[in-house]
Amino acid sequence: MTEKKRIIPLTTIALTVFFLGSILVSRTPPSKAPSITASKNCKECHEEIYNHWKNAMHSMSIEDPIFKASYMESYLNTAGEAKFNCMRCHAPIALINNDYDLKNEITKEGVSCDFCHSVKKVNLDNKLNPFELEIGDVKRGPLSDVDSPAHKTEPSLLFTSSELCAGCHEYTNDNGATVLGTYSEWKKSPYAEEGTHCQDCHMPLIAGRIVKPEIKSSNKKQINLHAISAGHSTEQLRKALKVEITNINKEEDIIEAVVGVTNVGSGHMVPTGIPSRKLILLVELRTPNEYFSQQRIYQKIMLDESGKEIKKDGEVFQKAAQVSFDNRLRPRETRIERFAFAMPKNKKITISARIEYLYKTSVLRPTEMRVKMAEDTKSISR
Repeated sequence: MTEKKRIIPLTTIALTVFFLGSILVSRTPPSKAPSITASKNCKECHEEIYNHWKNAMHSMSIEDPIFKASYMESYLNTAGEAKFNCMRCHAPIALINNDYDLKNEITKEGVSCDFCHSVKKVNLDNKLNPFELEIGDVKRGPLSDVDSPAHKTEPSLLFTSSELCAGCHEYTNDNGATVLGTYSEWKKSPYAEEGTHCQDCHMPLIAGRIVKPEIKSSNKKQINLHAISAGHSTEQLRKALKVEITNINKEEDIIEAVVGVTNVGSGHMVPTGIPSRKLILLVELRTPNEYFSQQRIYQKIMLDESGKEIKKDGEVFQKAAQVSFDNRLRPRETRIERFAFAMPKNKKITISARIEYLYKTSVLRPTEMRVKMAEDTKSISR
């Protein structure tokens, strides 16, 4: 039996060649895009700045136990979708490498050196990615008269402007509710009119060297403090407010304390940030055998679409729909409060006033669980 020759149509050959060509093209490695630089590499030259950053909240934005607890709750409530919102500020390198599950060590650096110094512009209209970056050999900063043997430098006025901070410290959710309003609070303040920006308070100049002297000599003896103090900074909190008993009025049956509370040191409202933060003004009246107290609470209360107050940090970013109450202290505002007490019988009276910062939240921490599972005891005699 003679074998028939199989004829392959030219169209089939052409398609096969095209398909194989496509495979070859698809396997050709793309040109490598510039990658983000690990902060430990920056330490080789900028040791003092690195050490300040390493011990501050920006480098700990992923490891912070307060954030971890809220993030876990948000992640579960949104079937994982919260990671795209939370990571854009707590691990912004995920915007570059798409590592929203934090599998790479560099993503876990938090708000890192190269991320900030690669920012060219901030666009608050882009909620998912407000930062316009240009990653590469050029590092941006506030100084105009510097050069580096390791990389190019470019002066940027953005680094002296509150707008740089706004990308993370201003957030309006999909319901149109401003959950974080620190930037807009500053923008409405007298500090903005006077040209005092976030960096002036949170990144002041301190003694230090920009670069190790053995690498490059420099006549600059100051650096911006990169241990950027956050909302829980005891130092910042104590500088923010002043409390003064301005008058004590006495009548036959009533004694009234008049108390002034002034926001003397904060360029935004106090408290700012997460709405669950509160201030408590506590006024106490004491005699040798009596004690009375009253308080005022300063806070921002947000409601969901059903009108229910939101009390958990893990819910406020997604569920907040409106502000129902806000009596926080504006920059340089003085609030006069009056507290009336029944006149004590004892004539020796002491009145005190203090203001406290209160933030009640969940925290993830190691906890030991120990259970006695079985026991046996025997007594013996000698």
